[in-house]
Amino acid sequence: MSLGTFLFTISPRAQDQKAGPKLTLRAIMVELGAEYLQLSSSLLIDDFSGLERSAKTIQGHPLPAEIVAAIKAKLGKNFRGFERIDEQSHQAAADLAQRAMRKDITASARAYERLTEGCISCHKQFRATLRSLSD
Repeated sequence: MSLGTFLFTISPRAQDQKAGPKLTLRAIMVELGAEYLQLSSSLLIDDFSGLERSAKTIQGHPLPAEIVAAIKAKLGKNFRGFERIDEQSHQAAADLAQRAMRKDITASARAYERLTEGCISCHKQFRATLRSLSD
C-alpha cells in the first residue's frame, strides 16, 4: 500500500520501475494515502517495524516518467517549487525510516511531522492545478 501527495518523486530511482500496469496519478495518491494511514497507526502504537516499512514505501513510491512530464507541463514555472517540496517530503520519509530503525519514537514523531507538513504544503499549492491529471 502507499498517499495522495502525498508525495511524488521526481528522482531517477523512483522512475526506474518494473513493467506493470499503467499507474495514474490518482492511483498513486490513493496508495500513498493508505500507506500514510498505516504510518500514522504505527506511530501511535510504537510499531517501529511498521513505521520503517511504511516510511520506506512512501519514500520510494513509483512515479512514471509520463506522469512527471504531465505534472511539469501543467505547473510550468511552478514545477521547481513542486520538486523542492517533493524532495523535502521524501527526505522526511527517509529520516523517519532511519529513526524508526533506531527505535527513537520522539525523533520518529518529528520526522512524521515534517512529512505531514510536506504533504499538506504540496496539496495546498498544487492539488487544484493537478486535479485534472488525476482522472
